[in-house]
Amino acid sequence: MSFRSIFLAATLAAPVVAQPVATPTPSGPHPLYRVTIVQRTTPAINYTHRAEPTKIDFKGTPLMPEAHGEATVENRRGATMIDARFDHVPPPTRYGSQYLTYVVWAISPNGRAQSVGELILNGSDKGRLQASTPFQAFALIVTAEPYYSVSQPSDVVVMENAIRPDTVGEVQTVDATYELLPRKEYTYDITKAATAPPSGQGVSMSEYEALVATYEAKNAIQIAESAGADKYAPERLHRARIMYDQARQLPRKTLGEQVVSQMREVAQIAEDAREISMKRSAEDRSAQLQAQQAAVEKQTLEARAAQEAAAEQARMDAERAQQQAAQAQADAQAQAQAQAAAQVQAAAQARQQQMTQTADRFVAPPSDNTRQTRARLRQQLTASGLQTLDTPRGLVVIVPDSQLEQNAAWLRGRLGVVATAFASYPNLRIEVDGNSEGSSESVNYRVSEGLAAHVSDMLTGQGVPPGAIATRAFGSTRPMAPNQTPAGREQNRRVEVVITGAAIGSMPVWDRGYPLTR
Repeated sequence: MSFRSIFLAATLAAPVVAQPVATPTPSGPHPLYRVTIVQRTTPAINYTHRAEPTKIDFKGTPLMPEAHGEATVENRRGATMIDARFDHVPPPTRYGSQYLTYVVWAISPNGRAQSVGELILNGSDKGRLQASTPFQAFALIVTAEPYYSVSQPSDVVVMENAIRPDTVGEVQTVDATYELLPRKEYTYDITKAATAPPSGQGVSMSEYEALVATYEAKNAIQIAESAGADKYAPERLHRARIMYDQARQLPRKTLGEQVVSQMREVAQIAEDAREISMKRSAEDRSAQLQAQQAAVEKQTLEARAAQEAAAEQARMDAERAQQQAAQAQADAQAQAQAQAAAQVQAAAQARQQQMTQTADRFVAPPSDNTRQTRARLRQQLTASGLQTLDTPRGLVVIVPDSQLEQNAAWLRGRLGVVATAFASYPNLRIEVDGNSEGSSESVNYRVSEGLAAHVSDMLTGQGVPPGAIATRAFGSTRPMAPNQTPAGREQNRRVEVVITGAAIGSMPVWDRGYPLTR
């Protein structure tokens, strides 16, 4: 079975060299280089049941075709030992000045990557690595990295293991895939970048290793900064900076090993800060996404609730309209019956009109007058529980729609006061005005007609002759309050009983006449 992997070949003039991305004027972090993805295969080997060491080869990828090497792999209790040697390995800076070292990785069949060690060249193009891994089935690859303590392999894969002709016996291949690895793209702010180690100047191996370790630590700090470590892991990044500054003060020629040790610790701390920053920034993005989703869900629920409320209101309005239409029809029938009964009393009405054509029959008591009669009648109507207004139109008794529907018996008794006043002062006239509310004028007029007819029937039932009552329907043309609120609509849906006549005069008690002479 094959180990299918994705390798990266640089898009450069030379076929095996990766270059930094060309940007005119960098203004912030950006990728170290641009590469093109190609496909290759390489085996992963199961060393579980090896009773003795076996050898494998290393071959260069298109990024480093001249490199090669070999390794002896031995499975022991609890670990697999690796002794690898490499040849014709150029410096990693050929892929960019930020790449300062090579790292050897063991890749398990499920895509887990483990660093087995740093490949340090011996001053030329050769190197050796002795390491171990807890994996028993794995593939080996070599990548170029900006520092040794990286936690995931970069995309710059320069070598891979290969089965030798003499690799036989218990060796078998298993499936693994690079696609399972988390893809990693380092970013780097070149405005802060350190220059590459000087070339052409001879230094000792100890000083060279200290110099390379210094640049690896600097890379690690700057990559952690680009990942947001100043925000997400400030303590670790601050510690790495302090240790870096302290190590830089040490003389590389005499204390090279101490410089290497401290700089490698700096790189490890900076890599920890980078990993923490990546994790916490991902958590922040996830939290923001969840908050956005929650806001969208809340908005959706609110919109749905508003739609349901609107639908319920529309249903209630439709039911009310149906009820009002039925009531209007019933009132129309009652009005037709009342008109038929009114014809029977037409003669009596004619005689009454003849009696009131020349003069009013009302004769006020010697100590009374029209203003006193008007005030007394208004007081009687108000005392009975009916809201009564003294207006230039006359005494206006306001009957709300709620009393018509819920307190019919109570209202019928109160309207008896109006019938009594009519009997006491025969020259009074009564006008019943119906008012409604709504947006459909045709419906409003029908409703107001029904309300006026209903109150008119109550008055005739109290003994007022039908011919003495005039009914009018105003629909929604005379509102008392805005229709936007339930209370306003209730106030507008009413019946006004207007009482006029010579007995109470034509002027409200709160008004008075003015002489026109000097």
